[in-house]
Amino acid sequence: MWQLYRLDWKNNLIDNFRLLEESKPVELENAEIKEFLKIKSLGTINRKNKIFLPAKTLNGQVGIRLASEFISNNGNVYLIDEGWFKNNYQSYFKSNNDIFEDIVIGYIRFPRDGNLFTPNNNLKKNEWYTYDLTLISDFFDTNLNNKFFIKKMNINKENFLIASNGKHELRNNHLQYAITWFCMSFSFLVIFLVNIKKINKRKSI
Repeated sequence: MWQLYRLDWKNNLIDNFRLLEESKPVELENAEIKEFLKIKSLGTINRKNKIFLPAKTLNGQVGIRLASEFISNNGNVYLIDEGWFKNNYQSYFKSNNDIFEDIVIGYIRFPRDGNLFTPNNNLKKNEWYTYDLTLISDFFDTNLNNKFFIKKMNINKENFLIASNGKHELRNNHLQYAITWFCMSFSFLVIFLVNIKKINKRKSI
């Protein structure tokens, strides 16, 4: 049943990414917020307030995601995931405290809790494994929107900081997994019943 749940969840996620590719961005400040809504906003990215999300992969390569404070021209403050970079650029971004205007095109994501295997966020090292917006707001010491964050899609000023392209890289093998598990369960049941029958037959002799 768990595999079927995952299958349904992943199918919905793939559908959301497909619709995201096809949609046009709407003004963030006038938008009715929902997950995977494509938005645009003019504002300021403040890299004095930033976090790093390590152990993230892109095209099979391990790297780090950079998320910074974004202040819209209306004065609202959001977390914006600017993109992914290779590990060897971390020192550059750690010392980069740029504050600059940008026209952001991106999409809305809601934060998720980690699972049993997700490491705890490490504030001392500034290493984050979940987008805990309330904790990040305290870390930045700012009034950050804690309902959602933005995944940036348009090109960054650094060509080695790769924004999200709004396309999924998800493998969806859960139907095959579910069929495999059901077949294995059925096989075990048959073996169990055969053994029970043998035992009862011996007892009757």
